[in-house]
Amino acid sequence: MPRYSTEPIVVSVASGILPEGERSRRVALTSFPPLSKRVSVPLREVVCYECGQRTQVPSAALSAICSHCRAHLKMTDVEIKSGSQRLTVRTLGDVTVHADAVLSQLSVTCRNCYLNGRGSGVYRCSGLLKVSCNNRIEGSLQAARMEVDRGVELVITQGIMADELIVSGRVSSRVVSRKSVVLRRGAELIGACFAPELIIEQGAVHRGEWHQVRPD
Repeated sequence: MPRYSTEPIVVSVASGILPEGERSRRVALTSFPPLSKRVSVPLREVVCYECGQRTQVPSAALSAICSHCRAHLKMTDVEIKSGSQRLTVRTLGDVTVHADAVLSQLSVTCRNCYLNGRGSGVYRCSGLLKVSCNNRIEGSLQAARMEVDRGVELVITQGIMADELIVSGRVSSRVVSRKSVVLRRGAELIGACFAPELIIEQGAVHRGEWHQVRPD
């Protein structure tokens, strides 16, 4: 076996002091960079689905800990397909219900939700909830922004709560909005509407009472 040994450094004087260049190199290897030069991790603000408080987490993380209640937060995206056995979803990522899905008793808490299939249950979205196919949902929908695509017929038995609701299809439900409800051309809303502002474009119809409420 070969023998390895470090090569001694020969100095010009017997003082035991390393040459200036070598001393600086060793100091640099054992020193931490100043705070101003350290790499900062990108963060994003999320709403904890346990305590409802806003907290900052690393943008690229797959999971995190809430700084308020210390709950473990999942941040991955989830896809729900036909025959799925997963009926409860809690994540800070996005949820997609595929077009071939026909599911009931779902409980979904997420950031954005894309409802392309038939998934009945309770939805709680901190961002966008987009409905793109006909649905009768035995449950309720809650989102910061909700959009119903043109040609979609949607029935919600326990109501809709959204900061903003934009309807391009046909919706039958009780609606509570913190900001505005917009009925696009050709849209129809059937049911009581509680909102600071109700905008009905030409050719759209609202069948029910509008209760104008103060914005939060």
